[in-house]
Amino acid sequence: MADVLVVAVFDDERKAWDAVVTASTIAAQGQLGLHDACLVVRADDGKVHKRETHDISTKKGGWYGGAWGLLGGAIIGFPLAVAAAGAGIGAFMARRRDLGITDEFERAVADRLEPGKSAAVVLVDESHATGIETAAQNRGAWTRTVTLADADADAEATAPSQ
Repeated sequence: MADVLVVAVFDDERKAWDAVVTASTIAAQGQLGLHDACLVVRADDGKVHKRETHDISTKKGGWYGGAWGLLGGAIIGFPLAVAAAGAGIGAFMARRRDLGITDEFERAVADRLEPGKSAAVVLVDESHATGIETAAQNRGAWTRTVTLADADADAEATAPSQ
């Protein structure tokens, strides 16, 4: 079964974040095939804010890499040098690897949001998409479901050229 992205646009940031938290809570109970979820907000002044639930931050990646490097360095010698290298590699990998909902897709959603609007974006099993859409619509959201392939193509089409 394919994974799909459900985008639910709300007039209120609290309602959108509540939708993300509710989906994550249901998933934690094993009742939903949720793979990733995030909140994308375009403030009244036009600034974009994002909150993700699953991706590891570069800071956390650096700490994990440093800890593993320290452990490995203690075994093979030069613990501080290996820990520093591990921290650098961990931070780099966390920055380069985006699990689930890509930053490009989040930017594409943000570019389409009007000021003052917020979007809950969830990556779920296709079999759960209709239930997520219905729940969001019952909370006053406008929804759209796209496949991962369509989302990637859409994000690439709207990405600024370099």
